[in-house]
This record gives sequence, structure tokens and C-alpha cells, in this order.
Amino acid sequence: MGHPIDYLRKHIDLPPEVEANLRSIMQETTFKRGDTLSTQNDMRANNFYILKGGARVYYTKLGKEHTYSFAFDDEFVSMSHFLLDSSEHELVIEFIEPTTVMFIPIFDARGVMESRGVIPSVEVAMMVIAALHEHSKQLEERIHILQSASAPERYRWLINRYPRILERATITQIASYLGVTKETLYRIRAGRY
Repeated sequence: MGHPIDYLRKHIDLPPEVEANLRSIMQETTFKRGDTLSTQNDMRANNFYILKGGARVYYTKLGKEHTYSFAFDDEFVSMSHFLLDSSEHELVIEFIEPTTVMFIPIFDARGVMESRGVIPSVEVAMMVIAALHEHSKQLEERIHILQSASAPERYRWLINRYPRILERATITQIASYLGVTKETLYRIRAGRY
């Protein structure tokens, strides 16, 4: 099981006091399969890092769920701030298996740190930048795949990217994420596409 601090260490040298400050503002929470987070304010105020488990982010439009992203062990949960800011759609994080999440406050991190006797410096910015960097990489990869790959190639990419996705998500959720119908996905899986 990784930690968001480990992600940061890959990119920058973390002095021990900065690491301690960051750890002091993070909160670990466990969710059961099927639990959801749909409070838009919580989603704007925190970054979410999956320590162990899996989640999907989706929104509903015209009665149909649209899967925006998946996140599994040692990944940040990717969300669209365009959708978060939209009054038309409500983003939901659904935990698709028992999941341990690290909540990392963004906007109120200064207050959280000061209430614990810590003077914040660059720690908050570092965590925000780390999450944005990971989100950007995931979006660029997905956009490239959706624009340039056929439906079978998208499916193979997804299986390579998330090897246990078929154990964790439904066919409907996977089809939505790949931008194909369930029927197309069934044909791909059966080798008839």
C-alpha cells in the first residue's frame, strides 16, 4: 500500500519536517463497496488518494450514468472541475470495493495545519500540484486513447491499465468509460467485433 507522500518523493526531495507537516493534515478513511461521496463541497475541498481499493467517478445526465474516471491502489481520484462547477451535473465517487482513502485538504489546509500548531509553507501547494500532475497525465492518456484508438484497442488499453477492472467494475461502467455501448463491449470480449 502506497501513500501520497511516496508519490511526492518520486518528484521532489522532502525534508522530514515538511513530510511531518503533510502527514499531520491528512485523514485516512475506509469505505465499503457501494458507499458514495457526492457532496460537491467535499470534492472541491479535498484531494482523494486511494491507498487500497477502487473507486469510480460518475455523473448522471438524462437519467444515464456516465463514468468519468476510475482510480485504484496508489492513485489520486481524478475529477472534472468543470463538472464540479456545473449546476447541471452532480459528480459522485462510488467505491467499487472496500477502499481506504486518504483525504488531503486543499482549501482549508492552512486552517487545519495551524490548528495543529503547524505553520504551513509550500506543503499544501505541493500536494495540489502532485494531484493536478497525476490528473493531467490520466486525462491526456485517456483523451489520446479515445481520439485515436478503435473500440477493441480502447478495451485492451483499459485491461492493461487496470488489470483487475473486470473484477471491480460492471460492464455498463466500463462501456461508459470507454465511450462504447454494452453490446459493443460484449462483442469485443467475445471476439466478434
